[in-house]
Amino acid sequence: MNESITPAPSPSRKTLALAAVFLVMLAVFGWVYYFEPLTPVSDYWNDKVGDILTLIPALAAAVLGMQLTRQFTPDEPPHRIWLTFTIGWWCWVGGELLGFVYDHFYWTTDYPELTLIDLAWSLGYVFFGLSLYYQFRLIYSWKSGRKSLYYLLFVFLALAVAAGLYQWARAAGLGEGYSWFPLYLAVLYPVFDVFEGGAALWLFFLFGRGYLGRPWWGLIAFAIADSINIYSWMGGFDNTPDNIYLALDLVSALMYLAGYMITALAFFSAIGHIRGALNRPRTGPE
Repeated sequence: MNESITPAPSPSRKTLALAAVFLVMLAVFGWVYYFEPLTPVSDYWNDKVGDILTLIPALAAAVLGMQLTRQFTPDEPPHRIWLTFTIGWWCWVGGELLGFVYDHFYWTTDYPELTLIDLAWSLGYVFFGLSLYYQFRLIYSWKSGRKSLYYLLFVFLALAVAAGLYQWARAAGLGEGYSWFPLYLAVLYPVFDVFEGGAALWLFFLFGRGYLGRPWWGLIAFAIADSINIYSWMGGFDNTPDNIYLALDLVSALMYLAGYMITALAFFSAIGHIRGALNRPRTGPE
């Protein structure tokens, strides 16, 4: 099976139903996150409800990613693309699950500067980057040149930009109390988000309305969410009015959750499109 860039049909009823479920979950998450209705019981449960509502679409994205990967045989180029992309989502599912564990032990205290969650996030970015590399290499297979060199340049540029932002953060007095590597890593996350989100936008324009271009859109949502979150974590909103800070914080949280949902919906739609194409009777000549 060859990966095509043909437009996708209108969403199926099942896709629309899943989208409706996700919208309800997003609304409930926003309500719990902003109004904290379980505070009279325990702040802990406000947090846990949000974590559960996040874990569900994260798992959905990882599981559906595996289903999409299985639509291609191992010798087909898209199989490697979607396999590495899906492994990245499983790494992030691991990060979400580890969050439950760390919340249990560090609920009343701050997290350590570095945790296994950081390892899970970092591995996720590695696999996302590889999948983007494989995708672009497939698209531009007709071009000559050492494509791996461009990938390494892409990674180096992201590391360099993060180093520059780290120096700026230190000079501005942000991230006080943190040693250099955890702070650099915290800056590197949104940088990777922006770089990989930019690559996802590029694929969006390349694929047009193609159904196999949509799973990358989730990375764009994470780029927005993590940029706001890390800027806040570094103290960037210390002198910002509370109403603006709370609004941006809510946007960050909703975009983070939406990133998983967008990816899961895109995977689900792509699977339905591929299966529908395979089951569609042939009307033309062989």
